[in-house]
Amino acid sequence: MDNQIISKTSKLSETLQTLISFKTISNNFQENQRAIDWIKEEIRGLSLFIKEFNFNQHPSLFVATQKTKKPKLLLAAHLDVVPASDEMFKLKIKGWKIFGRGVYDMKFAIACYLQILKDLGQDLKRYDFGILITTDEEIGGLNGTKKFLENGYSGRIVFLPDGGKDWNFEEKAKGVLHLLIEARGKSIHGSRPWEGENAIETLFQFLNNVKGKFPKEPCKDKRHWHTTLNIGKIEGGVATNQVPDFARAWVDIRFPPEVKIKKIKSILKSSKNKFKNKIKIVELIYGSPYRVNKNNKAIQIFSKIAFEKFKIKTGFISSHGTSDARFFAQYKIPVILIRPKGGGHHSEKEWINREDLEKFYVVLKNFVQEIAKN
Repeated sequence: MDNQIISKTSKLSETLQTLISFKTISNNFQENQRAIDWIKEEIRGLSLFIKEFNFNQHPSLFVATQKTKKPKLLLAAHLDVVPASDEMFKLKIKGWKIFGRGVYDMKFAIACYLQILKDLGQDLKRYDFGILITTDEEIGGLNGTKKFLENGYSGRIVFLPDGGKDWNFEEKAKGVLHLLIEARGKSIHGSRPWEGENAIETLFQFLNNVKGKFPKEPCKDKRHWHTTLNIGKIEGGVATNQVPDFARAWVDIRFPPEVKIKKIKSILKSSKNKFKNKIKIVELIYGSPYRVNKNNKAIQIFSKIAFEKFKIKTGFISSHGTSDARFFAQYKIPVILIRPKGGGHHSEKEWINREDLEKFYVVLKNFVQEIAKN
């Protein structure tokens, strides 16, 4: 079956194949809406309560088995993906791996959710669960999950397979702080730099000062469970023969639950003060770190089902990345993050284990039936 389009013998795989074909890049509003419309058509005729949202052109979809804003269990997922080549939007198999943009991050979850709705069919009213599908997670989630919660919707327990790995739950994840750093200087002809003030050099000095306050990589901690700072983008100046009077840098800071955001902001303020009025710091995105209780009853139930059905032993890991789980965590809502075997997300080799996908669906369906009993 190498390098061929996935067989339609599996309803779950067929749904995933169609989902992957939609080029749902975060800011492709039209394509995201087209995919949402297809999903609505797939569940037409089922006894469900449907609510659509649209914030700053980003569509979201909420469906529930009961007429409520806060179902007992909320199955959450994002439909948007990061850019990829055209070939990545054609689902393919090679050996035991299924390849395609979004197979692991995280359209496989949506395929599972839709199949659960179809399989439960006439029995849906016996359960109290909802499904949230957003389209802006890859660019921050501010117009998806965040707005969903601000409008009074949520769930008593949230299942979000956008974290964890190889049947391991995500126990804790780092927080995120995205910043825009602006530096100002004085412009003059490049042949007379002593008469100007180079904003790019000022920016570099500031960034070096801040980086010196954080652990240097590579470090001796193999887990790297500490605060990190990444300079993702820099721009400044307009011409080679001109001293630039402005420069900008976009910075990504990640920090574990053990580190307080106040400490990070204190470091930034201290460094900024050394440059008087030459540096401006703009906060773009903030997401708090979070952790889940290992003894959460829902986690124990999922683990029990996985072992009983397939002898799968679940575990726990920590994450350096973040997800929409941070928004639920701010409302003290337990979030379960776990995924089957897969990887390569955000790359041209994104994949998910074909057999594991089927197992995951079976476990998840039984989990929903156990947790969401009405």
